[in-house]
Amino acid sequence: MASFDLNSITQALSDPGRTTSGVDFSGKSLKLDTEKDAQPIVEAINKCPDLQYLTLTGNTLGVAAAQAIAKALEHHPELRIARFSDMFTGRMKTEIPPALKALGDGMITAGARLEVLDLSDNAFGPIGVEGLAKLLESEVCSQLQELRLNNNGLGISGGRLLARALTQSPRRLRVFVAGRNRLENDGAKALASVFTSMDTLEEVAMPQNGIYHIGISALSEAFKMNPRLRSLNLNDNTIGHKGAEAIAAALPSLKNLKSINFGDCLLKSKGAKTLAKAFRDNSQMLECLDLSHNEIGREACMELVDSITCLPDSSDRLARVILAGNSLGGASNKKSMKEKLGTCAELSDGEGSDDEYATDSDEEGEGDDSDDDDDNSDDESGSEQNHTRVDTAAVIGNNITLDTSGVEEIDTDVGRFLREPTVENLQKLGSNAAQVIDAHLQCIKNPEELITAYVEATFCVSGLSENSELATLVSGRLYPILMARAGEQHAASWLLTNTMLRGLGLIKSENKDYKIRWSLPSCFSTLGTVITAPYFPQAVRDTLKFFIAAKLGHMPPETARIVRDNAALLT
Repeated sequence: MASFDLNSITQALSDPGRTTSGVDFSGKSLKLDTEKDAQPIVEAINKCPDLQYLTLTGNTLGVAAAQAIAKALEHHPELRIARFSDMFTGRMKTEIPPALKALGDGMITAGARLEVLDLSDNAFGPIGVEGLAKLLESEVCSQLQELRLNNNGLGISGGRLLARALTQSPRRLRVFVAGRNRLENDGAKALASVFTSMDTLEEVAMPQNGIYHIGISALSEAFKMNPRLRSLNLNDNTIGHKGAEAIAAALPSLKNLKSINFGDCLLKSKGAKTLAKAFRDNSQMLECLDLSHNEIGREACMELVDSITCLPDSSDRLARVILAGNSLGGASNKKSMKEKLGTCAELSDGEGSDDEYATDSDEEGEGDDSDDDDDNSDDESGSEQNHTRVDTAAVIGNNITLDTSGVEEIDTDVGRFLREPTVENLQKLGSNAAQVIDAHLQCIKNPEELITAYVEATFCVSGLSENSELATLVSGRLYPILMARAGEQHAASWLLTNTMLRGLGLIKSENKDYKIRWSLPSCFSTLGTVITAPYFPQAVRDTLKFFIAAKLGHMPPETARIVRDNAALLT
């Protein structure tokens, strides 16, 4: 029998002279719902003996199709590049986590070692990161060099989940892209903690994330640990002068930094001058600089130009300098800047008369680029305006008297049960409690509120099932009613799944006042008896099972025991 030589296989896979081959279905606009729909891709994968890359960009995958493709990937440990951007158009958010998990499981089974993973332009949000977590934490991503997660709607929670997954083992990322994700300060700080443990980053792009100077400062500290950094894009965040100071402090460690994009970052003159001084003091060898639309005054703009052209090779080195949208001054100022910058300058017509923005002297006086510009932007931006609106409303309301005569609060047995879900209150609804609750809730018009009300009512009843035969009977009748009412609403699958995940404690509620007022062990027990029913939507079933399995190790002992004893919840 031939021996298995792992070293020779590893050398063959890393051979620089190896011909690149793979499967590319990009831009086909295929709608792949079923295993049959995925067959063209599956067949192409099976016919490729050396699958180094797989590109599925611009198609849309359902869970069953993703599972079929994943099965084919199990036989390709040589896979190095996975381009899965723009791959879930028109899909419910609940479909995406199990689809991502399936693809990840296929690569894990194969023992692949990815170098590039691109999942940009998939609006999967934080729950999508849950689907990715196992893959990111696995050996498949142990050699990952490029991670692209642009425009995924991660939010703060998704940023934290991503950071946690990336910290499970040492990372050697060269490229990290996560623009348009609303990471904000907390998400940026979480990722900064990951970057601090690296020394390999060469490109970081995090534009349009709502990050203020607090998050910028955390990132700047992390960048100090990455001296190979060549390109930094923080466009359309709020750096301000405090953020500029933090970046300036990092520049001595970033001698390889060639490209900076801080466009639309509210630097103003004070922040621009801070950067100009740092560029000059550190002899920064920049090639591309974008500081457009930053409300920078003419004097500060000139200081920037002087700082990046002070070295003798600047005319040969500088490729692009963008100062559009700032106050560049009159014709003589622009002429001087163009002479120093040469052909790399982008100073479009009409970019600033002497009074386009406040003059430098005004900006540096009282109130210029003060802490109000960026210190309070995180939590209190617009507070003065809000005060004004409230006070005005109060004045207007002083002369209004509401006639409350004849108005009484009407309490019903159903309302009382939903507030206080006890066996006694359920018994007051009688043996037809499911129909009574259904009639009570049908008056709700807003789809999200209606689905939430039905889910919570179902959990209130099923939470009593361990102690009441009536509750067991009623919850068994309520579940099909819940699915039917939810199915009548727009975007029902996502709303239903999200509400059930929250009610079962599998994801956190964004509402800090949200409270679970039902017994979770009993709810899981009841769910186990109905989850395989024909009326239960497949997408909802798959997502619930995915989250239950993922959270099993963190559940309270009693809940975990019930889940483990009920195979329908896990398989």
